[in-house]
Amino acid sequence: MRIPKVMEIISCMVRSLTMLVVVGLVWGNPALAIKDAQEFLIGENPQILWKVQSSQNTIYLAGSIHVLQKHHYPLHHAFNDAFNESSRAMFEVNLDGLSSPLAQMNMLRKGLYRNGESLPNVLSQEGYATAKTNLTELGMHIEDFHRMKPWMTATAVMALELQKLGFESALGVDQHFFEKARAAGKGIQGLETVEFQLNLFDQLPAAIQEQFLLQTLEDLKTLGTQVSDMVKAWQQGNVQELETLLEGMGEYPELHQALVVNRNNDWLPHIEKALQEKEPVFIVVGALHLLGKDGLVAILKEKGYLIQQL
Repeated sequence: MRIPKVMEIISCMVRSLTMLVVVGLVWGNPALAIKDAQEFLIGENPQILWKVQSSQNTIYLAGSIHVLQKHHYPLHHAFNDAFNESSRAMFEVNLDGLSSPLAQMNMLRKGLYRNGESLPNVLSQEGYATAKTNLTELGMHIEDFHRMKPWMTATAVMALELQKLGFESALGVDQHFFEKARAAGKGIQGLETVEFQLNLFDQLPAAIQEQFLLQTLEDLKTLGTQVSDMVKAWQQGNVQELETLLEGMGEYPELHQALVVNRNNDWLPHIEKALQEKEPVFIVVGALHLLGKDGLVAILKEKGYLIQQL
């Protein structure tokens, strides 16, 4: 496996650095389930899509699955209706910047070792042996990843395995609506930058990165089943089932804080500002960010906004 090939795949996946969370991998304890989910208004045949209303405006929160297959389209009409009604769209990042030379350079700069370090001398002896065994079982060679940091190795292997299963980031919900927004001439806003997303993992302590890599490699053995179950629950608008699949970040409070809580809190002022505008806004973020007690839906409900699952 050549490094340029891996980087090409990662460039398609960089907006999904939280993919390892979104597909229900790595986490093991039931920490996030909303017990009072029925308190929200629920429409007929609900989707992972919420209408949020203030006294001044309406926004739509669409939960994205970052990789899908062609047969998952067309999406339920509720998504398109909400998009068509909205004047502009917001995404985790502006997806136009993902393939830029600057984004590629940042990925290389942050994801590869440049100081003589490598996986063999960064991972513990036991961790390296386990990673090597699991990669071999996946038909890969750990030597091809020696220059990659643990978090980037996990992301690259995830991308490769999803590709084998036929799931493509080009068919993700966020990419789909980004292209529709651009074609329709709607305003587009990114809630954060690609570099910020890269930093989320790059700044994790070495021990957490190793744990992250090893658990990911172990759970990839059942990736096909997990992704299929997740997509099915998402298509059915089954919040409780999705929360069951996505639950359990209790063992990893540092990751949960960095990947979910902090980002939701950072996004909240932008979302509340949209609720004060005069025309509806369509907002697409990873489904995980909308679910659970720390999810945006629960936060906005607590703030008193009227919320309905469409």
